[in-house]
Amino acid sequence: MKLLFNNSISKKKYRLIKNRKSKNIFKIRRFYFKKISKRTIKWIYIFFLSYILFLFINNPFDINDKINSFVNHIFNNDIKAGLCVLEKKENLYAKEFVNHYKELGYTHIFIYDNNDSGDERFEEVLQEEIKSNFVSIINIRGIYPLNEIGGPQCLAYKDCYEKNSKNFDWLSFFDFDEFLELPEALNIEKFLRNKRYKKCENIKVNYISYSDNELLNYDNRPVQERFTKPLIGYKSNMIVKSTVRGGLAQNYWSNGCTPHTSFMNITSCNSLGEIINPNAGTLLSINYTFAYLKHYYTKSLEEYVNKTKRGDPYTHTNFDDQLKREKIENYFFYNKNTSEKQTMIDKLFNSN
Repeated sequence: MKLLFNNSISKKKYRLIKNRKSKNIFKIRRFYFKKISKRTIKWIYIFFLSYILFLFINNPFDINDKINSFVNHIFNNDIKAGLCVLEKKENLYAKEFVNHYKELGYTHIFIYDNNDSGDERFEEVLQEEIKSNFVSIINIRGIYPLNEIGGPQCLAYKDCYEKNSKNFDWLSFFDFDEFLELPEALNIEKFLRNKRYKKCENIKVNYISYSDNELLNYDNRPVQERFTKPLIGYKSNMIVKSTVRGGLAQNYWSNGCTPHTSFMNITSCNSLGEIINPNAGTLLSINYTFAYLKHYYTKSLEEYVNKTKRGDPYTHTNFDDQLKREKIENYFFYNKNTSEKQTMIDKLFNSN
């Protein structure tokens, strides 16, 4: 009996000691993790304050947008999409173009100013967008003349990709007369995040070209409001424009020149996410399910004639009178040929 009693007491003591030890261990662990958490929070706090101070020193007027962008990127893992564009004498259309892509969720637009030295400046119409750091103007006035090998458009695209591709997940290469539409996505981030593009390095999107709506002259309504008649079934809709994954090892524009696609062995896809010929500037199989570019190539007759005066940044040629006349014939590929239009063409050419 005594032995049994001693044994039972020993068991009780053993249990008490064991419980105390486990509680102490739990307390130690809880203290340790609490200490680690405090330390982590402290360093996150210091880092965040340092970042805010850095932003304020560099640009005190843009600090709110920068902080929001930083927080969204850290916690939401945002996809950053930029846009590269080269333009000349396009101030009339700059605001509508920039607003469209801002609403679509692009992070930044790089506008290469190819105007002549005494011409208009994009800063005249995009002051707010520049101040908010949504638009950057890159001055290449006179740097890339039309007779330069490769032409100003290809050289600007090459420069834009080399300098910015590592800071963006994707870069698009569009013109001021091209408006991206995403029927099944709320914004460009949701579009690019889709699994169908996981293997893609270049997403090529087809045109939908638009007619002149029988308008002869420019008026100050938005382009997308003035021209509402898509040209379904036209060969020009096979043409594509590219959105390229950032940070590719090879330079996207180094091995060939076209504003539509590269001449590189990278994985190119159509808007359905299907792998296609990487060097194709046109797609025979046109699809508008997930994306398409509304292309306002001619606009009104007056605007198209003025467009011919600027020369061609892709073929890097100025147009003499004969070439201008030949270029006008291209206008009637998209639009009806009427006697009224022919009379206006003669009048516009005689006045220049």
